[in-house]
Amino acid sequence: MKVFLGAKTMNNTAAVGCPLERLVMPLRCLDLFCCAGGAGVGIRRAGFEVVGVDIAPQPEYPFEFVQGNALEADLSGFDFVWASPPCQCFTKYGNCRPNLADKYEDLIEATRQKLTAWGGAWIMENVVGAPLRNPITLCGSMFGLDVRRHRIFESSLTLKAGTCNHKVWEPNRYPGGRSRERGHARVLCRGTVEVGRWNIPIETQKKAMGIDWITDLRKLSESIPPAYSEFLARQVAMELMGHSAGR
Repeated sequence: MKVFLGAKTMNNTAAVGCPLERLVMPLRCLDLFCCAGGAGVGIRRAGFEVVGVDIAPQPEYPFEFVQGNALEADLSGFDFVWASPPCQCFTKYGNCRPNLADKYEDLIEATRQKLTAWGGAWIMENVVGAPLRNPITLCGSMFGLDVRRHRIFESSLTLKAGTCNHKVWEPNRYPGGRSRERGHARVLCRGTVEVGRWNIPIETQKKAMGIDWITDLRKLSESIPPAYSEFLARQVAMELMGHSAGR
């Protein structure tokens, strides 16, 4: 089955304040394995028109959405593709949930092959420990966020990253996985918010991530901060604009 995605015109004001505002037609990004749109919102903030694809319904995805198999999506007509294949095979939470990885297929190589065969500009995102090639790492400390949330990114382009500075956070501000070891589930043991935890209010977690539209805690825990994708998508935009100007 092929997933075909139709063109759509972006509001002319959506790109104000970004390099893309000078373009007559906006650059278009396909957001594969989009979940609830953490990456998609950042990409939109960078000036792209965004279309999301996910195998599961995503009622909170804030842009045009197509339910379908991301590996069967038609990439033609897009300038840039972002892909976030499932991370459960590689997440550290597999240490406390031994069967977690068995429930999810490793789709990284299949995704890489699809993106490479397409030949355009792409970024693939996953958790630390995933087998990405020559990835860069982003951290919440680079963006003034209250999450550490290291994520790694492989790309067809050369991307720039900042430097972690974990000293910006004071210790013992939030409960976490080691709280019970210290006597109670709500004992403060972390300097940053651990997203997905039941013992931290979801509004605190959303604020820490820079996300205000997701209401499902599990979907929030599967998201990346929009600041990450905006930072990288702006680099992609500049690269694409440079190529266009040189034609």
